[in-house]
Amino acid sequence: MFAQLNHMAIISPHYPTLEKFYQAVFGLKPSKSRRPGSAATCGDGYVGLNLIPRRDGYISGIDHFGIAVDDVGPVLERMQKKHKSANIVKRPSARPFAAYSGHDPDGNVFDLAQKKDDTRKEVYAEIAEQGWAQDRYINKFAIRTPNAEQCAEFYADVFELRPVNRKAEAPGYHLTDGRMTLSILPWSIPAFEGMSIKRPGPDHIGFHVENLEAFKAHVAEVAGANPYLAPVPLGGGPESDVRKRFFQKNATGKWQMTDPDGNWIDVTDE
Repeated sequence: MFAQLNHMAIISPHYPTLEKFYQAVFGLKPSKSRRPGSAATCGDGYVGLNLIPRRDGYISGIDHFGIAVDDVGPVLERMQKKHKSANIVKRPSARPFAAYSGHDPDGNVFDLAQKKDDTRKEVYAEIAEQGWAQDRYINKFAIRTPNAEQCAEFYADVFELRPVNRKAEAPGYHLTDGRMTLSILPWSIPAFEGMSIKRPGPDHIGFHVENLEAFKAHVAEVAGANPYLAPVPLGGGPESDVRKRFFQKNATGKWQMTDPDGNWIDVTDE
C-alpha cells in the first residue's frame, strides 16, 4: 500500500520498565542501536514502539503514531485540496523515526516518514531494512476524537487506508494498511457517564497473539516473577468497573489488559 503505520509512541516516567514489559510480555525486540540517555525503542518486525521519557510540560500515556509513505508530495497535495484544517511540518533532523509531523482535522498528531529518502534510525531503520516475523505483534492504534467520521475520511483520502469491518457492536471507524488497524472512535462527554472524563486523543493500542489462553498464562508468569512488570488491574471498584466495561465495549479484540502504567491494551488471537 501507499502508506504503512510503522510506529507508535508512549510517554512515561517509567519508560525503561515499559520497555522490559513489552519485551517480556509481547516479545518485542530492542534496537541494536542503543541510546542509554534517551528514549527506549523496540519493535515487532513491522511496527516500532518508541517509549519516551516524560519531560516538562508533557503528559504520560499513549501519545502518537507514525506513518511511512512512498512520497510526501501526494500527502501534502491531498491535504491542501480537501482537508485544509490538517497540516504537516518538518521535524528536527535528529529524530530517529520521521522527518515530518502532522495532525488530522481534529488535531490528532502523527509522524510521517518518506520511504524514497528514508532517514529513519534505530529499530525503525532495522525494520525497514530487513524486518522479521513473530507470533505476537502490534495490530492496532485507536484514537478517540469528536469528529470521528471526518477523521476517518481524512486517513482514507490522504493515506489510502482501507475501511475494514470489525466487531459489529464496537463503535467507530476502522482502517487498515493491510496489517495494522487505525481505529477512529467517537468522543463526547455523555459517553463517560459513571466515570471520569477521558480526554480526546490516543485511546488504546492492540496486539495479536498466537493463542489467548497461553498468552494469559504467560502474563501471569511474568507478573509473578517480577511485580514491576505486572499490568494494572482492570475493574475492582464501582467506577473502575464502569471504566472496564467502557473499554470492553469499544475494543475489537477478545481480552483487555493494561501495561504497568495503566495504558489500555486490546488483545486478540483472531
